Amino acid sequence: MLKHQSLIFALSLILLGCTAYVECGTPPAQSCNPAVVSLILRDEKGNSLSEAALKTIYEQQPKLIGDARPSVGEVSFAADGKTYYWPEDVDFPKGRKVHSIEFVNNETCTMHFPEVTLKYQNKTMRLVFNIDITRTQQDRRPVIQCPTFQEGAFQLDLQGWSKEPERMITAERWKKL
Repeated sequence: MLKHQSLIFALSLILLGCTAYVECGTPPAQSCNPAVVSLILRDEKGNSLSEAALKTIYEQQPKLIGDARPSVGEVSFAADGKTYYWPEDVDFPKGRKVHSIEFVNNETCTMHFPEVTLKYQNKTMRLVFNIDITRTQQDRRPVIQCPTFQEGAFQLDLQGWSKEPERMITAERWKKL
């Protein structure tokens, strides 16, 4: 009798375990902290672009750049204007929100982000990043302030950057090509 009860119990666990799968024997999708690059785009006067302007720029982007998908999002800044909160941070709702264009890989949670070309008010700006984000690095969600929107190509120079995971990379790090 005890053997039958043990067998029924074991089969019950197996069947219950299958409900966590799409099909029995197929593991569910893994969850991981996505790799995200958030761009703060600014007009020629240095003001952050509105959400409407960013949507116009976003709609011109390919659906995939490197291995990242573009979207319009927002960054939450602390009072100093340079430190930001990650979306899952309890202080995120308290921060000053700035709209951004985000490039996200939440499938492999890694990213190779080569470059992007942006068009706004009859100007084309090419930004070369050459950023690689791994699953294990601390700074997996960099927020990058772009140069004021202007015609031309720029390359991000991260030499000497502290890699602080909640500190914005400022526009001074862009070098004109």
